[in-house]
Amino acid sequence: MAKKKYARLIMCFTCLYLLIGLFLPIYAKSEIITEFSAGITPMSFPTGITTGPDGNLWFAEREGNRIGRITPSGVVTEFSAGITPNSHPDGITTGPDGNLWFTENYGKRIGRITPIGVVTEFSAGITPNSWPDGIATAHGITIGPDGNLWFTEQSGNKIGRITPTGVITEFSAGITPKSWPTGITTGPDGNLWFTEFFGGRIGRITPTGVVTEFSSGITPESWPDGIATGPDGNLWFTEMLGNRIGRITTSGVITEFSTGITLSCRPSGITTGPDGNLWFAENIGNKIGRITTSGVITEFSTGITPESWPDGITTGPDGNLWFTENSSGRIGKLADITTVCIATINGNLSLHIPYLSYVNPISGTQTFWADFVYKVNPTDVDSIMFQLTTCKITSNSSPCAASTLSKDLKIHIPDVLLPDGTTHLWVNLEYRAALSTDGNAYFVVTSYGAVSN
Repeated sequence: MAKKKYARLIMCFTCLYLLIGLFLPIYAKSEIITEFSAGITPMSFPTGITTGPDGNLWFAEREGNRIGRITPSGVVTEFSAGITPNSHPDGITTGPDGNLWFTENYGKRIGRITPIGVVTEFSAGITPNSWPDGIATAHGITIGPDGNLWFTEQSGNKIGRITPTGVITEFSAGITPKSWPTGITTGPDGNLWFTEFFGGRIGRITPTGVVTEFSSGITPESWPDGIATGPDGNLWFTEMLGNRIGRITTSGVITEFSTGITLSCRPSGITTGPDGNLWFAENIGNKIGRITTSGVITEFSTGITPESWPDGITTGPDGNLWFTENSSGRIGKLADITTVCIATINGNLSLHIPYLSYVNPISGTQTFWADFVYKVNPTDVDSIMFQLTTCKITSNSSPCAASTLSKDLKIHIPDVLLPDGTTHLWVNLEYRAALSTDGNAYFVVTSYGAVSN
């Protein structure tokens, strides 16, 4: 009996872990862009940006030859000690060891910086090449599914892998010559996916180094650049010269989207946002773009300094979008992002459902929000149970009513956002009258399922 109860508790807490997501403001908002420049070396050309393990944003300064750190409130600190002069830091990511890892575009090195700013460089194992001047131009970098860091070598035409201890291995077999690998990310299939800037291809490399390339469906000479895993289980990438956003399935089917993108804006970096959409930087267009998984594009520019060249972009620890501005030497923040009906649950296991749609036979469709809190009911200790705490009608014509409440008081929540910002769940809650005593309303989790990221 004890073993059975223990197993049930494991199942319950496993489900609760899956439910824990980002508790973000739900109400309709206007996106606000703020720029930060104090503390950034002039003409430093910020490029890659990522969320660090310390709750701050970290970015590379290509011309400044520095790594920068910016707090969510905008306080900047720069680090240069230990970085080879004129090495041009470019891509940056958080590693599995709790440090930041970055590429040096004009130096045949991979750098590691601790959260307190101690830099170590690694170069053994990176092959020099004939352009420029024998330098291997490392560019994109990401954490791989195998616990290593993976990076692209543009002019070297290779994909590199570096362990947290600094051991480097290169892979080139299967990559089209002079294709210029650029962006790289871990895909939902457990492989690495990368763009080939001049090759006009999307590449896939397994953790063992087997490369497959895909080009069918990509506009010729479109210059694929940034790449990210989307919330729909596909890979999304920017086409800098093609002025498009591309989507590729894990089986290699490519679709392009261009409607709504400013002409010749040169999309560059791309990331999944906290709202379940893809967000990208427009380098020449001087805008930040948003594309839904169905391909609807919206652009934002108010608050961005003219000719600032937005480049890298990431979701910050504060639930906002953070991006670099190459030419203006600034870091931008795009805040107040509408979460588009995504249900969330915070660290106290309080479930918030932003929009429930309920059809009343007299008044018609109504929409409201509801909050629940996880609570063990002594009458049924084996169930995953949530107690209704508050709810309120918000509108009869809300443009967003994703969750539904049926007449028999069963709630279906299609999107529960998880901590990684990309994976979603669907969850069903069922009202239990027998357990709802003393004025309390209890709903039991009856079923749930993960939506592929």
